[in-house]
Amino acid sequence: MSSPPPVELFKGTNWEECHKFILAIRTRALWEGKQRDSAWMADFAATCFWHKALPWHSRLPEDVRQDWSKLEIALFDRWPLLEDEDDSRVKPIAAAAPSLNLNIKSDPPLQGVLKLVLGDSNPSYYLKPPGPVCDLTSDRNEALRVRCNSSPSGTLLEQIDHQYHSWLAVQWSLCEPVVDKGSYHHARVTSMDSETMKSSWSTKSPLQRITCTILANGEVIPVWKKDDTSQITLFPFVAGTSYLYLTADAEAYAQHYDEKRAKLFIEATD
Repeated sequence: MSSPPPVELFKGTNWEECHKFILAIRTRALWEGKQRDSAWMADFAATCFWHKALPWHSRLPEDVRQDWSKLEIALFDRWPLLEDEDDSRVKPIAAAAPSLNLNIKSDPPLQGVLKLVLGDSNPSYYLKPPGPVCDLTSDRNEALRVRCNSSPSGTLLEQIDHQYHSWLAVQWSLCEPVVDKGSYHHARVTSMDSETMKSSWSTKSPLQRITCTILANGEVIPVWKKDDTSQITLFPFVAGTSYLYLTADAEAYAQHYDEKRAKLFIEATD
């Protein structure tokens, strides 16, 4: 009888190690005849986490730790495939947005600061680091810096120069928001710890990492993923000079709140 395919301990070093680990788990499950048993695969994989990957795995929700199909997605999200060094393009994902051509081939800055533009006659603002949510500043030097990363779930925004590895996230103000056309419910931009997957905002409301399309002119079109097959575009609004809100229906939101519609851009930094 042949020996079982080996599976090396996964340390959480980079995306290459992550891909090899996932393939090794799949291969081992196939050899064991367990390739369609997500619980068995998840339990077996749990014995192979080590170093940085072990505490990350232990902090995952129980349903993710016990289901390989969910655990695999969590692995891809935590260790996303980065662009090649000689190719700085950010791959867009499809998202429906009125009056915007999202099929434009994009070649935006790979990293920079996030800028809110209200119009030619209005001042522009920058997103500043969360505390606990991301508010606005007119000082570019205070702006948070982000890096665009492509992953199987879309383009993600990674915080740079942060005290711990984190992603920008969308979190709703209500515990049970209506995220659809006709709704005026709104969300805030927060930070999500990549190890614990917890938000910088303690509110117990729906949360997910920002997934977006980057247009050729650097405009950022954020979306909310309703499930694996559908998503809805989010529209930025600015209240006063300090607050940023995102909503799924710009017209419905504007009817309820006297705030200014804005566009979000990534502006290159040196």
